[in-house]
Amino acid sequence: MRSKALVRFLNRAARFDADIELVDVVCIAINRGDLTPADGGRILVHVDPTMHPRLANQKASDHNRQLVVGHLRKTMYSSYIKDLYEDFTDYPTDLVMSATRKGLSPDKLRGEYKLQVAVDDLLECGSWENVLATIEDTLYRRFDGMGNAKKIAFLDKKLGLDLDRAVIDSAMPFLDLRHLLVHTDGVADDAFCDRFPGFGAWPNEPVKLSEETTRDARVAVTSLVEHIDAQAILTGILADEDQQ
Repeated sequence: MRSKALVRFLNRAARFDADIELVDVVCIAINRGDLTPADGGRILVHVDPTMHPRLANQKASDHNRQLVVGHLRKTMYSSYIKDLYEDFTDYPTDLVMSATRKGLSPDKLRGEYKLQVAVDDLLECGSWENVLATIEDTLYRRFDGMGNAKKIAFLDKKLGLDLDRAVIDSAMPFLDLRHLLVHTDGVADDAFCDRFPGFGAWPNEPVKLSEETTRDARVAVTSLVEHIDAQAILTGILADEDQQ
């Protein structure tokens, strides 16, 4: 038994895997010369100046072919990490919503934070049930806005999942790496290096993105999601309709 949220996560991750494989096939073809024009007049076979003006302006050389495909590969690795992060952030919210549908005690959802609900929204509810639904929706939005570390702590402590710290620690560098890719073009800062001293990042230097990095990210983040899911199923907090 597993949650439908886990199945969605795995299905999306599988599509990203296929993208990485496709880029690898393109790299192999270029490295073997399969896409090198026989006349040497263009950088790659099938480059049409009307459709691909930037590629058409590239000098036809093996060096430039390596630069082009290397940039494509790096861009795909970066996108992979970002997409993995986005899919992970959806998963804990899906679990909390399912637990509420199952009949989770409101006391367990109470946290050390404030919820702001507009008075007009409450006055328009018309019934106590609608008031509770409005507060519940506000809670979900507040939870969805938490950082991943806080979301995981919430699941662990408030829902009693008893998560393995080692599994969490293995995934967190890759989840936090997304912040560097979005905001600093992948350059590590002191805070990231201090949090993850064993990751191999150095302050003010770009984190190396490679096939190994993306594979390790996939394994670590997927292991965390599967671990959380197994604990959620074990504790019986999920609604029946959200399992398969």
